[in-house]
Amino acid sequence: MNNRALVAALVVPLLLAACSIGYEARGSLGDVPGEMRGKGYPGSSGGGRFLLADREGRLTCDGQALPPSLSPNPGSCAGESGTGVVRCSDGREIPLRWEAITCRSWKGSGVDANGNRLEFRVERR
Repeated sequence: MNNRALVAALVVPLLLAACSIGYEARGSLGDVPGEMRGKGYPGSSGGGRFLLADREGRLTCDGQALPPSLSPNPGSCAGESGTGVVRCSDGREIPLRWEAITCRSWKGSGVDANGNRLEFRVERR
């Protein structure tokens, strides 16, 4: 392997990982006491993924915010919005709607089949 290929093999994964470092996810779920916390992973074309866990780590939720279905401000992420789904370790699925606050933060909410409301926010620390 030549030096360029070696450098690329080492640097590219680090750069990709750096994009998610510093994104924090916080949320609340109606039937779960306290705040849920985790990490956020912005998508390259809007939306992204986030992981939340309760304080004890018993319940984890994996959210996928699909790329935006609405982009009202050309050239800016602010105001983009879309849908997605959250899947939790207890089997529940929560359809969600999200909205970009800035190009580095988004918020959203959804309701599970039992009426428990999830509200979340992902932002760069």
